[in-house]
Amino acid sequence: MRVAAAIACSLGLVLSCRSAPELATPNILLITLDTTRADHLSCYGYDRATSPNLDALALESVVYTHVRSTSSWTLPAHASLFTGKLPPSHGAGLDPEGPLEIAKGFEGPMARDVALQRFRARGLAPDERVLAELLRERGYQTAGVVAGPWLKRVFGLARGFDAWDDAGIKSFDGRSAQQVSNRALVWLHEARVEPFFLFLNYFDPHLPYSPPAPYSRTFFKIEPRDLKRVDEAAWRAALYDGEILYMDHHLGRLFDGLRELGLYDRTLIVVTGDHGEMLGERGMTGHSNYLYEELLRIPMLVKHPLGEVPPRRDGLPLQLHDVFAMILDRVGIPLPENVQGEPPPRLSQPRFAQVKPEFDKLALGSRRAFYDGDLKFIWNSAGSHELFDLAADPEELRNLATADSATSPCDTIQLSSSAVPILCP
Repeated sequence: MRVAAAIACSLGLVLSCRSAPELATPNILLITLDTTRADHLSCYGYDRATSPNLDALALESVVYTHVRSTSSWTLPAHASLFTGKLPPSHGAGLDPEGPLEIAKGFEGPMARDVALQRFRARGLAPDERVLAELLRERGYQTAGVVAGPWLKRVFGLARGFDAWDDAGIKSFDGRSAQQVSNRALVWLHEARVEPFFLFLNYFDPHLPYSPPAPYSRTFFKIEPRDLKRVDEAAWRAALYDGEILYMDHHLGRLFDGLRELGLYDRTLIVVTGDHGEMLGERGMTGHSNYLYEELLRIPMLVKHPLGEVPPRRDGLPLQLHDVFAMILDRVGIPLPENVQGEPPPRLSQPRFAQVKPEFDKLALGSRRAFYDGDLKFIWNSAGSHELFDLAADPEELRNLATADSATSPCDTIQLSSSAVPILCP
């Protein structure tokens, strides 16, 4: 019924988009799906039905099909989302000289973990102009409900929010989608104020993959006696997909709650990811060490208030930090100085990503990726540079930056003058 209603609604959008008045200050709901790959959502063509509620939302949305994150882990990616800047500019992330202990992101025993205390980070600088502050100055009531440890208040991302719910995060597991939707619906019922800016972070597809029943067996049914014969990669992907389906169920509850409160049609809804996940590709699992497409390709669905923009699929090469500019442009707030994100369709800045894997010394150096059309160059501080032609080699299996190349990898593609300093130090 929900999908049918969405189809009817999307048809209505197409018919009415020319005459619908634009809301000067729509409500804004910004959702990040932590560790969620675009290619594992059915609305992006995945062959498993992992996202029925997001599929329904997609029928009413602009679905951007070529979006990439600015990093492959949570803290720098969200800092880009909230500032409109690339990681070298906002500076948030792992840093052995940073002032913050990673353990501060937890409650309970992990906050006292001696091994964890040796890792340090740098949070968002206090002089950065962030999305919530700018919206609050325009009269928005601001609130955030988060599930992941890297979004704890100590890391600086809560600035500008009137309410920031990060309680109960005691491990790398974070909080469940059920808890996030529950807390969000409570806030919506109690706040009863418009316009609002509500930010939600869902964390479920993050390791360890442990979806509750029945989602743990939705995509891979196996008896305990057969576990020794299971394909580990297939089992891992099935649990990951089960986590997405569980998260999607509670997203559906959230969207239903908005409809019941009469807020859905007056709300700009942006759903995106912060980064992806390796599920056995190249023998790798997890994220945060590399910059391959499995880690950088993320979903982005933008549902405009009723009738403003007809639903469509759009192949613009957006990045996560463009959301900052997109939202401010929609509500008429001028962009602060030095912002690198741009509202679509204006995209003139380099497409860039960075990761510094201080946790894993086996990752051999930090990495910076730059996109030039179909070419993708990954600079590596340890010298293991990579160059891929994504049109001919979308799985990034053939490195064109070979050791016997006549030219430096930094000279292989035509870098813009603004990209050279950050890409090839």
